[in-house]
Amino acid sequence: MPRTTRYPKEENFNFRVPADLKAAFKAATDAADRPAAQVLRDFMRAYVEQNRPAEPGYDAWFRDQVQEAIDDPRPSVPRDIVMERTRAIIDEIAAAKARREG
Repeated sequence: MPRTTRYPKEENFNFRVPADLKAAFKAATDAADRPAAQVLRDFMRAYVEQNRPAEPGYDAWFRDQVQEAIDDPRPSVPRDIVMERTRAIIDEIAAAKARREG
């Protein structure tokens, strides 16, 4: 029977968990009609993605952007004004979309 997943099986990963946690996890995956192994692989992929280091140079670029904003001699714009302007832009886009959709 051909494999139904797009990821080939490459390695085993054995670890110990408390029996009650294993039973609860198995019950949850059964209730969701998903194989426990697939759910674990999904968790692993998500964890790796969340903890991926930033691209080289990003941190320096970001720090430069922040420092540039701090050093900007122009007066700061109060939050209320920024939010008012942003709301106006959102409302304008929503109105244009409503006109297009008739």
